[in-house]
Amino acid sequence: MRYLISIMTLASFAALPLNVSALSAEQTVQKETTAIGADGTVQTIRETIDKIVPGERIVYSLNFTNDDAAPASDIVLTMPIPSEVKFIEGTAEMPATTVTYSADGGESFASRQSVMKLDNAGNIRTASADELTHIRWTVPGPVEIGASGSLSFAATVR
Repeated sequence: MRYLISIMTLASFAALPLNVSALSAEQTVQKETTAIGADGTVQTIRETIDKIVPGERIVYSLNFTNDDAAPASDIVLTMPIPSEVKFIEGTAEMPATTVTYSADGGESFASRQSVMKLDNAGNIRTASADELTHIRWTVPGPVEIGASGSLSFAATVR
């Protein structure tokens, strides 16, 4: 079985509940900050976004559950990278998945080092993080009945 979910990001950075086939998913967007405790330990804090300003780090998360009556295989989850943010390299990795990227509005996907763009002189080069438009995760499965997973990527507000 193959499920394809394309998550549309709301400009207001609100949560987006989805139900596609027997896979349910919910997207959240949170501001991520760090705090240093009195003992010197660093703690990462994620909080609901009230206001954000350029330069702040935010995390887009997608939590999914297999609501079907059978295990699911080859689940494909795609999230666009909003133009209001810049993707932070290395933050989309998820164990036991294949992660691919697009720099052409989701028309084609490739491994990060294989996403190409043309420069002004017509030369082919690797797309920058700023030029990425979508991230796609393929979860090979099986994802058992009722099992859940989570994936995410971080970005900075432009």
